[in-house]
Amino acid sequence: MMKAETFFSGLGLRRVTSGGRFIPEIDGLRFIAIASVVLYHTQLALLSRFSVAVPQGLLSRLVGNGFRGVELFFVISGFILGLPFAAHSLTGRETVQLKKYFLRRLTRLEPPYIFSMLVIFGILCVHQYSPSLIRSLGASLLYLHNLIFGVPSQVNGVAWSLEVEIQFYCLVPLLAAVFRIQNRYFRRAALVFAMGGTAVAQVIWLRSQRLELSIVCYIQFFLAGFLLADLYLTDWKTSPSRHWAWDIGSLAWPLVFWLRGPWFSALGFPFLALALYCVVFRGILTRWLLTLPVITNVGGMCYTIYLWHWHVVPRVLGRAYRIGLNLSYPAYLCLQVLIFLPFLAIVSVLLYKLIEQPCMDRTWPTKLRTFVRGMLATSPQGTGEEKRFSCFHG
Repeated sequence: MMKAETFFSGLGLRRVTSGGRFIPEIDGLRFIAIASVVLYHTQLALLSRFSVAVPQGLLSRLVGNGFRGVELFFVISGFILGLPFAAHSLTGRETVQLKKYFLRRLTRLEPPYIFSMLVIFGILCVHQYSPSLIRSLGASLLYLHNLIFGVPSQVNGVAWSLEVEIQFYCLVPLLAAVFRIQNRYFRRAALVFAMGGTAVAQVIWLRSQRLELSIVCYIQFFLAGFLLADLYLTDWKTSPSRHWAWDIGSLAWPLVFWLRGPWFSALGFPFLALALYCVVFRGILTRWLLTLPVITNVGGMCYTIYLWHWHVVPRVLGRAYRIGLNLSYPAYLCLQVLIFLPFLAIVSVLLYKLIEQPCMDRTWPTKLRTFVRGMLATSPQGTGEEKRFSCFHG
């Protein structure tokens, strides 16, 4: 039997990183985040779109809090984007050039996002065209929908969190100034104080729908990622030691999707997520499980899955939700997941390979430019001047 690692290597689904360093634990955490979001939207669609009776119970509560996967993504973003800034300030590595930093965000994230929004907009126009849909598309493409309308995008409801991510990307160079504090205790105290202070302010004073859909309501999760980056570089030296005792902490994962209330959501959850992420890096069994090829490959495709599942899953459920209605809810939910999963997998893998994965290569704009110039140079319709221009700049 072909080993799983060989199989997935053959598919070529592994994430391509900008710096060339692959951190499998992060893609394992991305798997947890995307799986919880997909399950949450599955239950939400069954309940709100198809009026399926969802009984109160352990499973429905855990799945019903799956929206917290978005905040798990925010912690990962804080870690990934904070890492190069922290490496410069704390370990003396090369400085982060802001032009390259912003250009990389643009070339890596925009093509999959714009493509998905335009395709989904076209599909929606066929079924339910309205002028408001055009306005929603325009605001979404500019990442201003939350601030302008105070509600998620009509085109793709999950795009609200991507607007929050963009706000964070713009603030990272400013927020990363915290890594210039050389004393680790003062630096970490500053991060903890900022996390706690913003969380308390959110619970006590935040009453604006627009602000609730902005980074103002989620900054503590990104700062938790900063703290993780600090630990990863300074305490663990990018190679954390592992012990079985850390795996005991993984038993707390259900608390992420069980506990409720504004104080836990704003204050307790970011610190719990940070602790659980440390468990993934430091545990033996937990790390082994979350770094299996099937887990890291799905986690590596999370951006594509996130962009498309909002529309793929309900369309499959619309044809299949009546199947198994007489089963217990856990069995029914598992059956529905097994039905739509192949469709979501096919769509995600194809779009990941065609759109997202090529954009992971930071040199793709240069390669594309070279390819186009080469085509112009060899095209029989091209003028001599075009050919000379292509050859000169090639």
